[in-house]
Amino acid sequence: MLRQLASLVAPPLCAVCAQPCEPAGALCPGCERRLALLRPVRSTLPSGLEVISAAPYEGIAKEVVRRLKFASRLALAEVAAERMVRAWGATRTGWLIPVPAAPARERARGFDDAAMLARLVARECRNARVMPCLVRDDGPRQVRRPRAERIADPPRARLTHPLPPGDLWLVDDVATTGATLTGCAHELRESGAERVRALTFARADN
Repeated sequence: MLRQLASLVAPPLCAVCAQPCEPAGALCPGCERRLALLRPVRSTLPSGLEVISAAPYEGIAKEVVRRLKFASRLALAEVAAERMVRAWGATRTGWLIPVPAAPARERARGFDDAAMLARLVARECRNARVMPCLVRDDGPRQVRRPRAERIADPPRARLTHPLPPGDLWLVDDVATTGATLTGCAHELRESGAERVRALTFARADN
């Protein structure tokens, strides 16, 4: 009730384009339509890791990632997770393992977007559970690093406790070169994981 009354005085604005939107929504109808037009992407990284992505990293999907990650528009995590559930399938089973953020970046932002996405996806998929079992050290920022450098020197992830049996799914906001996902998958496989795949909101065309 209070939210509805407040919306009469100051209508809520779209988290992407700042146009008026419904009180319960993060996107305006126009941005929702643009996002609905994007189709899931299935790809395989050079390392052999299979990746399911809810949308290509372009247009509205790119803006969702940028504003979630760099402008702290946290309501967009629910928008991204909803599309990820559609691409993945709400009846899927498995363990969702968030790709760990570099500690300095997580402290600066005040949140871990991959962990948020994993929790929101698991909330909608009753047979999926979140297992935050990877950590990483601070290192060079992946943003703006040349592709060759990302692949040659990927972030190093470490396992914090034993892995559960069953399918393991790495969860992240976007797959670009795939270097971070590949590094995490390598650590899981070295630790005995039989099948590792990845689920992301967006996939960049490299």
